Parts: sequence; structure tokens; C-alpha cells
Amino acid sequence: MQINISKRVLAIAGMLLACATLVGACSLDEGNKDSGKDNDKREAEATKTGMNRMSQSQPVPVFDYSEERQTLIDAETIRAKGTHGTAVVTAISGELLWWCPTAGAPVPSTYQLTDPLETEWNSWGQGGGGSAVTGRPEATGVYTGDSAATWVKCLDNNGSVFGMYDEANVRWVGGVVENLPADKRARVDEITFKFTEEEKAK
Repeated sequence: MQINISKRVLAIAGMLLACATLVGACSLDEGNKDSGKDNDKREAEATKTGMNRMSQSQPVPVFDYSEERQTLIDAETIRAKGTHGTAVVTAISGELLWWCPTAGAPVPSTYQLTDPLETEWNSWGQGGGGSAVTGRPEATGVYTGDSAATWVKCLDNNGSVFGMYDEANVRWVGGVVENLPADKRARVDEITFKFTEEEKAK
């Protein structure tokens, strides 16, 4: 009988010890969570304080003129108004495939005159409402996309324009490039489409 009592006592003591360990672990876990929250709060406050100080000692600059912005405006002007240049087309290996003097800058094949995104409206009850996703056109009046293909308006020896389409790499220079291989210049025997070369009258 004494042996049975001893076993019970040991069992109860073991259960009590396990519960005490579990409670201690839970308390430690809660303590770690609170400590983590305090650390996050302190870091957030330190970051905010640092940003406020730097915004005073190193404020965001304000410029009356931006060379970068003007370069982008000039690039848009070239695309919209056109200028003579030189297109050089190469393979991935860098091998020259062909070249030609150009009228205007090359145009990626995915440029479009209409919005490529479809507008979708959603309504909710009598109050109405809706949302729409639409594309925004470039300043030059086209919608853009991603493509490796390019249209190039090449010039022949008489200054007449003919179109070239290629999916290779096209590099363009806004000027005349000399000493390019004559046998690599793009040529046609007959021009079958006449590109519009002058701005249309309003």
C-alpha cells in the first residue's frame, strides 16, 4: 500500500512540475513578445526622428531647371518632330546586319494609336460607382509596349523614304555616321509605300 501511495505522489509531483514549466514558458514567450514590440517601437521612433532631422539639415533640393528633364523633352521632340539620323542594326553577337540614313527616330513595333487596355466598370447598387483601368498615352500621341521589333524610316540616295522592319537590335544616332560598310546599307529596288514626310495642315 505504501508503494502505491509513493507512485501517486510521484505522479502528482511530475504533473505539477510540468505545469509549472509550461506556465513559465508561456510567461517567457509573452515577455519576449512585449520586448519585441518595444524594440520595434523604439526603432520606428528612431527612424522617424532621424528622417525629421535629415529633412531639416539635408532638405530635398528644388531646381528651376533640370538638364535631365530637358533631355527627355528634347528626346520627345525628336520623336514627334523628326530629324535625320543613322540607324545601325546588329545581331545579338554584335555583328552588323544593316544600316541606313533615317528620317526620324526608329519606332518600336508595339507603339499603338489606340489604348491597348480595356476599360472595365463596376457598379454597386443604386448609388452607382465604378472603377476603370486605362493607359496613358505618350506626349507624342501613342501608347507604348514592350517589343524587340522596330520600324525604321530609311533614306535612299535620292532622299526618298522607305520602311524597314526588323526584330534585331536597332541603335540610332541623331546625326550622320561615316565610314560604315557600303555593302551593308539597306537598299530597295522600288519604293511601294510613300510615307508622310510633312506635317499635315490643320
